[in-house]
Amino acid sequence: MFPVPERYQRIFRLRFAVLYPLGAYLVFFAMPDDRSLRLGTAFIVVGVLMRLWSNGYAIKLDKLTTSGPYALVRNPLYLGTGLILLGLVLMLKASWIGLAALVMVAVAYTRTIRNEERMLADKFGAAYLDYRARVPAMWPAWRPYAGGEKWPFSFERLWQSREHKVFLWVSIIVIGFHLKEELLAEGEPVDTKIVWLVVAACVLGLLDLLGEYIRSRGRKAR
Repeated sequence: MFPVPERYQRIFRLRFAVLYPLGAYLVFFAMPDDRSLRLGTAFIVVGVLMRLWSNGYAIKLDKLTTSGPYALVRNPLYLGTGLILLGLVLMLKASWIGLAALVMVAVAYTRTIRNEERMLADKFGAAYLDYRARVPAMWPAWRPYAGGEKWPFSFERLWQSREHKVFLWVSIIVIGFHLKEELLAEGEPVDTKIVWLVVAACVLGLLDLLGEYIRSRGRKAR
């Protein structure tokens, strides 16, 4: 069989072959309304906050993280991503297309989580097995896990995770859908609200560029 170079293999993966085309379809053809925007935004905000909270605690590979949200659920980052995707589906009133996308994401995440669990069990042994037995994979527990090493939230760790980029660009996407609803669905004229939404999106984009500039200067300084 003719070998496919690694850099081209990704186009055959789930997110490139299915999810991105579905996302493009929803962006151009789905039409939100005021109610779907409010409902979807609520889920998106919770998902983004979950990911920000999680990345302030996560020490990947080096330590078994059981602090912060990891004391309640084993995969808070995936949970946050799932809430963001659910929010987008609700926002765009995506019906069966959105449901199909969510099912495919769930299947892909399930496989990824199983692979990561095998790796963590091999690396941390009994400590991880006890953690896995007491903490749910995706649905938060009522009581935090008391075992394992604990450490505080770190803004430096959050910055190094680059999770702020998710916050910035998800915010820009949500603003874009609000503009689409205002200008296309309702046919509103350009008013102060629309101008401020455009300004907010531009500011968020500039903040992302500024963050990348600061990061590149920091790498050069080291």
